[in-house]
Amino acid sequence: MYEYVAFNPYNSSPEALATELTKKSADGWEVVNIVPTFDGRYCAFLRRPTNSSTATSGVTSDSAAPATTAATPTSAATPAAWYPDPSKRFELRYWDGAEWTEHVARGGQQFTDQPVA
Repeated sequence: MYEYVAFNPYNSSPEALATELTKKSADGWEVVNIVPTFDGRYCAFLRRPTNSSTATSGVTSDSAAPATTAATPTSAATPAAWYPDPSKRFELRYWDGAEWTEHVARGGQQFTDQPVA
C-alpha cells in the first residue's frame, strides 16, 4: 500500500520545487506526477510505501497537505486531504474535512467528478 500527498508550495518556481522534491525523496517520497495548477503554480503528487506498523501522519512541511491513509474518512474529525476514492472510480478523492468533494485524481492528473452519496 501507498500513502499519497499533494505537494503544492505557495510561491515556488520550478527550480525551487525541484529542490523541495529532492528533499522529499530523501524521506522516501516518490514523485508520481507534476501538474500545472489553474493559477500558474505546480502541484506534485507524491507517494511512498506504507508500513502498517509505522504509518506516518503526513509530510511535515507546512506547504504540503496531510498524507492519505488506508482509512476512509467518516467524520468531520478526519482532516482535509486526498484519500482513496470510496466510489473506486478514481485513485484519489479530496475530503474537505466535512464531506467528499468533486475533486479527484488518477495517475497524478486532477479531474472533477460529482461524489456519490
